[in-house]
Amino acid sequence: MGNKTTKPSLDPTLLDKLTEETGLEREVIIAWRKQFLSACSSGKMNRKDFFKFYRSLRMESDDKVKEIVNFIFTAFDRDSNGKIDFEEFLCGYAITSLGTMRQKLEYVFAIYDKDKNNSIDRKEMVRVMSAMYDLSGKSKDEYPPERCVDDVFSLIDVNNDHSLTKDEFVEGVLKNPYISDIVSPFNQ
Repeated sequence: MGNKTTKPSLDPTLLDKLTEETGLEREVIIAWRKQFLSACSSGKMNRKDFFKFYRSLRMESDDKVKEIVNFIFTAFDRDSNGKIDFEEFLCGYAITSLGTMRQKLEYVFAIYDKDKNNSIDRKEMVRVMSAMYDLSGKSKDEYPPERCVDDVFSLIDVNNDHSLTKDEFVEGVLKNPYISDIVSPFNQ
C-alpha cells in the first residue's frame, strides 16, 4: 500500500468563520484553499513561496512585482512569524480585493509600516513608493518617489511631525481620494 498523503479538508467551523470574515462564498474559499495548497503543500508560505504564488496571480514581470511582494507579505503575515497561512492569505486577499476603501487603506498602512511601530515615516513610505513605481512602470525621473512622498506628507501629516499614524493616513487619504491611486497597490 502506498503512502499517499491527502490534504485534510477545511474545518467546517473555520470555513464558517472565513465566510463571515471575508464575505466570500464557501465554494470560493474552498477553491482558493486548493490553489493555495497546490502552491504550498505545507499550508504555510514563506516569502519565496509567496512571491511565486503572488507572481502567478499578476501579469507584470518578476522585476516589477519583486519589491512590492515583500511589503505585501509583511502586511499579510498578521502574526509576524515569517509565514503566511491560508487564513492570513484569504483575509488579506479579501480585504485588499473586495474590502471597503477604509479596510484597504488599513492594509496599505500595514504595508508601509515596515517596522510595525504604528506609524509611517518618510523613509518607509519612500521604500514602498519606489516599489510601486517599479510595479506600475512609472518613471522615477519625472516625479521622483521622494518628491511624491513629500507631497503626500504635506497633504495628510496634519500635525507636521513627519510621521503618519494609521488614523492620519487613512483619514488623510479618504479626504484626498486622488492620493489613493498614488499610495495603494490595491486599486482596481
